[in-house]
Amino acid sequence: MTRQRWRALVSFLGLALLSVAALEVAARSFWRIEFQLSFRRPNHVLYAFYPELKAADIARPRHDDGFYNVLMLGESVLHHNWGEIEPALQEQLALAGQRNIRIFNFAVPAQTTRDSWLKYAALGEARFDLVILYHGANETRTNNAPPEMFREDYSHYSWYTVVNTLAPYHGTAVFALPYTLRYAAARARQRWAPDRFVPTNEPRAEWVEYGRNVRSVASFEQNVAAILDLASERGDPVMLMTFASYIPANYSRKAFEEARLDYRLHRMPVETWGRREDVLAAVAAHNDAVRRLASKRRNVLFVDQAALMEGSARNFDDPFHLTIEGSVTFVEHVMSVLRPHLPQG
Repeated sequence: MTRQRWRALVSFLGLALLSVAALEVAARSFWRIEFQLSFRRPNHVLYAFYPELKAADIARPRHDDGFYNVLMLGESVLHHNWGEIEPALQEQLALAGQRNIRIFNFAVPAQTTRDSWLKYAALGEARFDLVILYHGANETRTNNAPPEMFREDYSHYSWYTVVNTLAPYHGTAVFALPYTLRYAAARARQRWAPDRFVPTNEPRAEWVEYGRNVRSVASFEQNVAAILDLASERGDPVMLMTFASYIPANYSRKAFEEARLDYRLHRMPVETWGRREDVLAAVAAHNDAVRRLASKRRNVLFVDQAALMEGSARNFDDPFHLTIEGSVTFVEHVMSVLRPHLPQG
């Protein structure tokens, strides 16, 4: 090769390298500006969608750190905006002698067992003295889609198209450009074909009929099993619970919206998840999956909240969310199973 060609090749390679470097800077800048992620550390991309992960990464909970560390994975019922389960649990643990308590509440409205599994896997070296898992309602919404659209990883939701794509990069990425390109492609598909994804609010009226087929139960069971497998590897005790609900016999959407039922707050109608009968059937199927897993696994604590929680307005503000009194009762059920397993002294 002549000297002139060598120079041309070196110039081309140098330009290509500079171009890639510029794109990498642009990618990191995007995540910094849009999601306030670290410019220097591109390996925490899931902070953009699961910001609660950061608290555990900072605290670095361990089995021997002098704290009783509790991880709560679930949906809005456990979230502080929708009930009083977290403070009630903190109080009851203190009464049981656990003074140095840290609760990492990763429960988020609208999320599913898929989110809980992705978050738990992303925690890396964090270890917990108790992992509480409470799911059952939100996955019922995934069934409201035509059979050809349903995906076991829930990627028929735009949310999961993104988080499923980014999850493998969390904790491992050296460069931001590869996952940024994949993120851009996922977003482009959502913009070009929005009718190919389940909406983020209530199910489409023309799709609710598909909710009668509870396809979510297989995915639900796989996700919970994956959490249990990982918890076993990490030595984290897990508490599984069935999902409690209450829908009065005289329920109707109109009666709910007019606050004529015996709920106190009438916070969210069951139609948020689908048709009443389909939602209840799906929750029951998810509960059966939880019971199966609990019966087959060693070192798993189990609370049958669906059987223990009285179905009444005393406990429920809507089909799934708990009153203050219901939150306290919920925690009492937790403590009745947990208390014998708490560390002594």
